[in-house]
Amino acid sequence: MWRKVRREMRRKGWLRRQEVNVACRRVPSPIGHTSVSPMISSAILRRSWAAASDAEVTFALNDAGESLAAFSRVTADSGSLIQSWIEGRTVVEYEHYPPDDVVDVRSGSQFFYHAHRSGGNEHGHMHLFWHATVSGRRRYVAGLPRRWVRAAPTHLFAIALDDRGLPVSLFTVNRWVTDGYWFDASTIQSFVARFAVNDASGNADSCAWLNAFVRMYRPVIENLLLRRDRRLSRRKDLLASLDDRRLEQLSLLRLDWEADLRSLEGEAVRRRLAL
Repeated sequence: MWRKVRREMRRKGWLRRQEVNVACRRVPSPIGHTSVSPMISSAILRRSWAAASDAEVTFALNDAGESLAAFSRVTADSGSLIQSWIEGRTVVEYEHYPPDDVVDVRSGSQFFYHAHRSGGNEHGHMHLFWHATVSGRRRYVAGLPRRWVRAAPTHLFAIALDDRGLPVSLFTVNRWVTDGYWFDASTIQSFVARFAVNDASGNADSCAWLNAFVRMYRPVIENLLLRRDRRLSRRKDLLASLDDRRLEQLSLLRLDWEADLRSLEGEAVRRRLAL
C-alpha cells in the first residue's frame, strides 16, 4: 500500500518545492557555529533494520505506510505539512504554528512549528515535548486540575522541514533554549516511546504523520540523544553547560525520508516480507 502512496505522491508533484513567505530576516543556523558533526540517518536505520526481527521490520513497514498515507492526505488538503499549520499566513519569526501549539492532554505530548534561522535547506522546525515532573513520572499537562501543576514540557528533539514540508534533519537543543526539566538520554527515550499526539481540531493528519514518523525513526532518535549526552559529558560542569548560551544545538543527524523508505523496502524484499 505504501509503495502505491509514494508513487502517487511523486506523480502529483507533491515533492516539488513550494514558496512559504517569512516575514522577518532569520538568523543564521547554529549548525555552522557549533562542533556538531552532522551524519546521515540512513546508515543507522539500515543497521537497525538488518539486525531486527521480521516482526520488528513489519512494524517499521506499518509505520512507514501510516506516515506516507497521512502525509499524502495533509498534502492533498493543504499543500504541505507546513501549510496545514500556517494556513496561508506569512510566517512570523519565532511565532508558533498552530498558534496555541498542538497538545494532547491525555498523553502529555506537545509540538509546534516555527522558523527563525537560515542556512541549508531548512525552512523551519518542529519542537516536540513531553510533560513530566522533575522525577519524570508525571505526564499530564499544566493548566489542568492543580495536582498536575508540577508538570512541565520537557524537550525531546526537533525535526527540521524544508519548504516542501519534508523532514531533512533531527536535532537536539540545550536546556536554556526551551527550559523544562532536563533528563538523560535513556529517560528521554522512554518519553519518546510514549509520545503521541491525537488531535481532532484540524490537525489530525499532521498528528498521524508525526506519530508514525517518530516510531519509524526511533533508532535514529536514540542515536541522536546519545550523541547529545556524550557531548555534554566532555564538559566539566553539566549545570553550567545547560545554561551556556554558546551551546545551543547539541546534536544533529541529517536525513532523507524517501531514501530511508527505499532502504526499508529493500530490507523487506530481502526478507520476502509482504509490502
